[in-house]
Amino acid sequence: MTATMTEISRDSASGGINFSGKVLHPLWLRERVVEAEAFDHISHQRLYEPAELDPGLKVKIASLGENGRNLSVAFSDGYEAVFDLDILAREIGLSDNPETIPLPKGWRSDLEFKRFDWNKLDDPAEMKALLTAYFKNAFCIMDNTPTDRDSLKQHARRFGFVRVTNFGELFNVETKPAATDLAYTDLALASHTDNPYRWPVPSIQYLHCLANEVSGGLSTLVDGMAVAEALADENQDWADILEAVPVRFRYDGPTGIYEDTAPLIARDYRGFVNHIRFSPRLDFVPALDPETLTVFYAARRRMHQLANDLAFQIQFPFRPGTLLMMNNYRLFHGRTAFNGKQGYRHLQGCYIDHDGPQCLYRTLVNGSKDTYIKREES
Repeated sequence: MTATMTEISRDSASGGINFSGKVLHPLWLRERVVEAEAFDHISHQRLYEPAELDPGLKVKIASLGENGRNLSVAFSDGYEAVFDLDILAREIGLSDNPETIPLPKGWRSDLEFKRFDWNKLDDPAEMKALLTAYFKNAFCIMDNTPTDRDSLKQHARRFGFVRVTNFGELFNVETKPAATDLAYTDLALASHTDNPYRWPVPSIQYLHCLANEVSGGLSTLVDGMAVAEALADENQDWADILEAVPVRFRYDGPTGIYEDTAPLIARDYRGFVNHIRFSPRLDFVPALDPETLTVFYAARRRMHQLANDLAFQIQFPFRPGTLLMMNNYRLFHGRTAFNGKQGYRHLQGCYIDHDGPQCLYRTLVNGSKDTYIKREES
């Protein structure tokens, strides 16, 4: 940003400054000072309490540096600071911020997507491409991963910190006698999201194939954002009720009782669908009036139909070394049936939080060559 592109003036009404048409509050500006006595350049934490600043703080003097890239400000309490205009411009949206996480984009069964080779992910550009695809589509598929038992722990830790649940660090998806979950059978699994009864719900799920000697058992993925958009296009009342009615989800199993209440569809501050909770075998809607429940049940039935419609669904087989990374807040997943007597099929799964891949993406766009999440030294 140059001086010819930037207009700076004091704003008498707010006591702040006018930066190319955007009024910056003096306290907002003051909280962004980076002088050594006010800002720790190792921890990037403030060395003062912003709540203790003078509430009547004003900008007395604001002037551009000779190069047009810096802004010198003198505040009414005597503090002086210099600001990088490029940083301010990115923060207020006057220029693109490379750290911005790629926006999600809804998809259907005709989605064309790239599969990534695990052995090429040491290349920062390739890892950034994988993360970009993940943020856009809410999943990515990696091939040629090591298939040692429990190696998923190391694979997932490349992207974040493994979240332990009552199923352990890892859970094993195998055909088991007296299975405590339908996932441990050879039955088809309808589209659903995992663990809606938890608070918070596990964010990102991994499924890692160690062995697969059966035909069938295809993994299915459906974009919850696309389903929610289609539902709203068909009937806005149905979409609204699934965003409004709180539903109780409950797991009552051999290891504990877990319960949480929330609507089936939630949106973020930008209006994007950012959390789908859908597990009709585990949900309990409150005893609302019959008219409301009639609409709710019609809406949930249609959501189920769309989530299992082949027009919205992609299918793919798991082969040894296949690793699926998917956003459990956005995607429905499921499985076609298979014959468990045909051979051995073993997947391992685990969860990490959303912030791991986001952190990795930001460090890569800032020039890091490390294609894994770093951990603090103790």
